[in-house]
Parts: sequence; structure tokens; C-alpha cells
Amino acid sequence: MSSSKQRAELMALRDAALEDLMATSDADLLSEAAEDGEDVEALSRAFKIGMRNAAAEALREQAVSSKQRLEHKAAPRPGVLRPGIDAIKRIVEQAFQRDQSLGLAFRSGKRQSDDDWRTLYDDLIALGKIDPNADVD
Repeated sequence: MSSSKQRAELMALRDAALEDLMATSDADLLSEAAEDGEDVEALSRAFKIGMRNAAAEALREQAVSSKQRLEHKAAPRPGVLRPGIDAIKRIVEQAFQRDQSLGLAFRSGKRQSDDDWRTLYDDLIALGKIDPNADVD
């Protein structure tokens, strides 16, 4: 028997089992579990923990992937020069005026360093809030 035929038969068997499971009432499932000596509460707790762990892992992977994409986009591209610091400040301020949903928190209420402004500029480009090819007003 070929592996594709075996796979098809296993999938058909799985589908039939799932169909049977879906057709069984909750009361019947609980009764069957009790007959088999299963602790339904313990199974439920284990399932909840497993689902939470799987969701947390998926969120961690998504966060890492998003961070890597953002860092890749935010990194200055070779051969592309940033404008001077005064122009960067004007461009960033214009972006904040255009898009009121943008927010910024200053560290300890202090002013931003020139490196902070450059990083903010790069981040806003990565987010699509600034077009690096647009003329500065």
C-alpha cells in the first residue's frame, strides 16, 4: 500500500472519529470518561494549561518575528543617508502633527539626545509614518 493511500485512509479514519466525537453529547462524553476512570477536572486543567502555554509560545514567536522585521526595516540602509539632525527633528515633528495617534514618552522627563531623534526617525520610517524620499517642508 502506498504512503499516499495510507495517509488518505488515516485521514478518513480521523474524520470519522471526529464526526463521531462531535455527535456525542457532553453528558455521554463525561459518562464515558468516568467509566474509563478519567479525572475530567484534571484533564480540563491540563488542557487549559497546555492551551495557555501554546498561546504564550505563539505570541512570543510572533513578538520575536515582529521585532526582527522592525529592526531590519529600522536599520539605516547602506547608501541611504539620513538628513541632518535639525531636518530629522522637523520631519518627526511634522509626522506627529499629521498623525495624532503617534505618541512618545521621554526618559525621566529629559530631552531627547540626537541619537534618540535618529532612532525615532528610523522607527517612524519603518512604521510607514515618514517617507524618507519626501521633501522636507
